[in-house]
Amino acid sequence: MGALAFLSGVALVQAQEDVFKFCPESTCGDCPVGLTSQGTGFPNCVIYNSDDVFPGLGFTGSEGGGWKPYLDVAQPDPNCKTLVKSPASTSEVGCGYLIAAFSQPVCAVVELELSFMVQFCCGIDECNEAVGSSSAFSAADFPASSSSSLSTGKRISTLSGGVLLKYPNGTVIPPAEMGPPPAVKKRSSPRNSNSRVTRLRNRSTLHKRDCEEGSWNQQEEYTRPADNTQIVSRNAVGPGTIEITASRTQSYTTSMNIGFADILSFGLGFEVQESFTDSTAFSFTLEEGQSGNVGFTAFLRCTRGSGRCNDGDVEGEICTPLTVEQGGQTILDGKYAVVIDS
Repeated sequence: MGALAFLSGVALVQAQEDVFKFCPESTCGDCPVGLTSQGTGFPNCVIYNSDDVFPGLGFTGSEGGGWKPYLDVAQPDPNCKTLVKSPASTSEVGCGYLIAAFSQPVCAVVELELSFMVQFCCGIDECNEAVGSSSAFSAADFPASSSSSLSTGKRISTLSGGVLLKYPNGTVIPPAEMGPPPAVKKRSSPRNSNSRVTRLRNRSTLHKRDCEEGSWNQQEEYTRPADNTQIVSRNAVGPGTIEITASRTQSYTTSMNIGFADILSFGLGFEVQESFTDSTAFSFTLEEGQSGNVGFTAFLRCTRGSGRCNDGDVEGEICTPLTVEQGGQTILDGKYAVVIDS
């Protein structure tokens, strides 16, 4: 697909040019891949396949078939952050997994998987929405800004969104995908627990059900990552190994306006847990040049289909935390990654 072909029909907005470059060396001196001044507006995705961008330019490969570039990040506009997500896809909430967030200048190394994207966000609300979390960022994460200028709910559309890449001669690199991400599904709030693993089945969740017993008609069953990333360790610095002791909690999710007891009445064919808390300690290794927060994204077992409630049909998605057995213990299944922050 040529540059003109993929740009035609797309409403592009102005982004910050030359504030971010991909470099093969730790000096961040010679950087053959940069950002254009064009993007698609928040919250649309601009997805690149790593193998379409980095081969033949001196970049180092990483385990798993990805790449390990250094990022030369200049000072973003006040109140804004530059986000890097990998792997990335238009089918993922928020366009992918957050692996780096920058609000100050830095030269840092990241490990990109087979796909990635670069995105700008501005303001606390927008940046939290960009990563699928209501509490990922606070005023403290925007050190160059005054708290009064970080007005919640404000969107600067001329700066925000996924951004196209270019080579030094100005040639725009065609992305593999462009488009909006799926909407964030409605989530229940995690419950607090002091136990290592909790399965909640209390009286409040077992009230009289409004949905018909065994009425669920499944269309498909699948596994997907949760919409939110939980920070389990802050300010980690590599190289080295750290011990993660923070609890990880994941609740069930549903896109339908029904309660947990209604979901139990459907008879989905697998156990649905209202909430699962895992406090198992484990070791996490950071490589040379890696620093930032360690994030955990839980995996969910999901079903999409329809059922009957209050003499009417409801249709949508239901997901439960996915667990695995490890060393004789039941733990949350998911993905841990360093989220670089500056």
